[in-house]
Amino acid sequence: MLNNLSLYNFKNHKEIELEFDFFNLIVGQNGSGKTNILESIYLLLNSHVYWGLKINRLVNFFGENLFVDWVLDNSDWMTKEFKVTFDSASSKTSYIYNKTKVTKPRYIDSLKHTAVFFSPAEINIMYLGPSMRRDFLDEVCMLFDPSFLKIKSDYSKILRNRNKLLKNISEWKASKWDLKFRNDAFISKATSYYIHRKKFLDFIKERISKIEDILGNKYSLEFEYITKVDFTDIEGSIKSYIEKNIDRDIIVGHTYIWPHLDDFEFRVQFWKTYYNSSEFLSRWENKSILIWLKFLEIDFYLQKHSENIVILLDDIFSELDNEHIKAVLDFSKRFQTFISAQNSPSFLLNSADIKIINI
Repeated sequence: MLNNLSLYNFKNHKEIELEFDFFNLIVGQNGSGKTNILESIYLLLNSHVYWGLKINRLVNFFGENLFVDWVLDNSDWMTKEFKVTFDSASSKTSYIYNKTKVTKPRYIDSLKHTAVFFSPAEINIMYLGPSMRRDFLDEVCMLFDPSFLKIKSDYSKILRNRNKLLKNISEWKASKWDLKFRNDAFISKATSYYIHRKKFLDFIKERISKIEDILGNKYSLEFEYITKVDFTDIEGSIKSYIEKNIDRDIIVGHTYIWPHLDDFEFRVQFWKTYYNSSEFLSRWENKSILIWLKFLEIDFYLQKHSENIVILLDDIFSELDNEHIKAVLDFSKRFQTFISAQNSPSFLLNSADIKIINI
């Protein structure tokens, strides 16, 4: 369990120390830094910044470096200390375990915890653009298997180089035959990318009945991943598509089969036709789907991380009705939980086991 947290030059927190319990409510006005505390916990436990931000953006405006430090009290009565620092001058992030600087993989392996963030944006993920849904999938892949971060980084570099070469060919600055090496590298890395995504996609499809249950089994629900790739032959289908569309790629200067063009949706069957749930179901019903998607995300991590999950609920209760609030709180009870809110919600005031932290 996360017991003590120290922040230095982390966003608006110049210097602050906090003590936590198993169930925590962080209360403060807008701009007080409630979300920043949750983001610091996310950084510590997941070893990267929440949802694509750059770590240099976390440094206090008047500071040159930051550190986030916490003490973990294990069930075997062993206390461990973990710390993440960032130096603006060198743009270097350091990971420290029990006062010894370690590699990021060693830090992650020693930590064995995962933080799951519930934010208003994620609760509305089906109503926002497809890039947010793709980011959600990639975040799940990274938290489940940290090696995915390098796969994604390598893939992005290969994609940029291939697109640059395509543009050069279209401008007669390079030959089509120069694509051979780029294509092989692209196919290999894209295949690895999709293999990681497929694990979570299959996990959702196998458990779609859980979401149907919370909708009262009124609908037949289908999870659809929208892609040009054939998941029965990932590498072969990418290779075939690349070869068939090479002239078009050269003309437009872009690669048109890749993970960042994909999307997903939940579909509802009505009579013999399937409709996108965001268009067919009520907002309440879609919120139910989205909350259970987050619950499935946690169940997915539990395959690998046992019970070492920390839940971060960032001011989401204004987005939810009483039934959804109860579902989220009931699900969170077996995990250490941090809730941020502008005021103490009435449904939490009578909870004897909650620790209230005023910011």
